[in-house]
Amino acid sequence: MKPSHLAIGIAVLAISLFFFLGLSGITGDEGYAGLSPRFVPTLVAIGLAVCGVLLTWQGVRGGFRNMPEEDAELPNAPHNFGGFVWVAAGLVLNMALIGTLGFVLSSTLLMVCVARGYGSRRIVRDAIIGLCITVPMWALFEFLLGINLPLLPIAGF
Repeated sequence: MKPSHLAIGIAVLAISLFFFLGLSGITGDEGYAGLSPRFVPTLVAIGLAVCGVLLTWQGVRGGFRNMPEEDAELPNAPHNFGGFVWVAAGLVLNMALIGTLGFVLSSTLLMVCVARGYGSRRIVRDAIIGLCITVPMWALFEFLLGINLPLLPIAGF
């Protein structure tokens, strides 16, 4: 038995349980294209549960298969806490500002924060890349899928 591999499987099972418990908070009254709002979260919860069971089973039976021995254990390198803080701050800012700044600008800010978390110091380049990614995504949702994402709510768009 590999305790670190078993811990990963149990963690995935715990996440799936969290998803299953959260399903009760989603109303099933209305949906898009005839599907309940619970449909996709239910699929995610089931998928996580299946993966968690399989990972736990492999952890109990001796560890993940077809993995080189040097990659079999968790890394000894220190974690980059500063990078984690940048990524987490970007996610929180995105959630907090999407209603004010809109999808494109808040997602661009998220891109800048994630790039900074991974060590980039080129803010302008990262913002341009973020815009190049989020503008087509916004257009895809707006025009192809018919899902209205706010472009720039503060300016009335």
